[in-house]
Amino acid sequence: MKFYILVVLMTMLGFTTQAQSFDDKAHQTLKNYLTEFPNQTQFSVAVLNGNKTNYYGLVKFSDTINQLDNSASVFQIGSVTKVFTSTLLAQLVLENKVELSDSIQYYFSFPLKENKITLESLSNHSSGLPRLPSNLNLATANLKNPYQSYAEADLDYYLSTEMEFSSGDQPSYQYSNLGAAILAKALENATGKTFAELLSEKIFQPLEMKNSSLDKDSVGGNLVQGLDASGNPTPVWDMGQFGGAGAILSTTTDLSRFVNVHFQNAEDAYSLTTLPTYMVNDNLRIGLGWHILQDEQDNNLYWHNGGTGGYSSSVFMVPETQKAVIILSNVSAYHPKAPSIDELAFKLLKSLLPPKRDKSSVLKENE
Repeated sequence: MKFYILVVLMTMLGFTTQAQSFDDKAHQTLKNYLTEFPNQTQFSVAVLNGNKTNYYGLVKFSDTINQLDNSASVFQIGSVTKVFTSTLLAQLVLENKVELSDSIQYYFSFPLKENKITLESLSNHSSGLPRLPSNLNLATANLKNPYQSYAEADLDYYLSTEMEFSSGDQPSYQYSNLGAAILAKALENATGKTFAELLSEKIFQPLEMKNSSLDKDSVGGNLVQGLDASGNPTPVWDMGQFGGAGAILSTTTDLSRFVNVHFQNAEDAYSLTTLPTYMVNDNLRIGLGWHILQDEQDNNLYWHNGGTGGYSSSVFMVPETQKAVIILSNVSAYHPKAPSIDELAFKLLKSLLPPKRDKSSVLKENE
């Protein structure tokens, strides 16, 4: 699963005060971006503004772009899954079942090669773990489903025998799909429940996210066909041991429910995930799962994106002003224009905000 952090210059995206309605501007902006992608590409977009949520759907077919209602259509959300994994962590902390400072060794029955890593450091990417385990060779894997053959025994062997992490006087940010996978496994071991059961019990059911799942067979005909970089059909990735890093299938309707609960100003797992736990640099902090910048009004801007072989996603939210943009698409993470999904989401969010001052917020490229 590929994750990008897009370089975004806020001053690049100019604010306009034209009389044109937001709906008209949103549709035109989406259409302009969609022209860059192959036929059969879909954008499913949710724009949250206070207590109102608007949905926008477009599809490119025979080189013509049409609107459609795809707010209940299912896409793989890729690395946005990591925010859900961290939300489960936060919930279990509030239930006094785990602590952020716990060594992951507490949650495995066999000795780990390294035991200094904490649950919090897995969530905020400061564990020092690499992006992927050394015994997963993507060069020899099936690129249409690269994680499918990595078994539980492979992960256990890595943890007990090959696990290494970069260490120093201070922890450093290193984005890690592996860390999210280990975190999900630790939470399973802490509760005796599967990752799917935890998601259903603690997030999907309470928020009535009825079309969200880890199981592609359960969503049936609502699943949008993924497209590879050339626009050809490609399967949903079976994430296996990396479920906590990128396996969730969802819709913009369901994700709107997930984002909206962050606007409630309650002391719960959702608010806990938004508290900064690690400072990367002057422009970027990490909560539990969320990357945190600042918008033009100096409010905290929370962001995560995701990408797999057939899908790309992006979520931006500003809880203080109750504004957010969610984009799900069947754009391959390997399409050369895939980073524009982040750019598009940010542009739509910025159009909801009044201009205040010039400010650049830079997210450094990371894969």
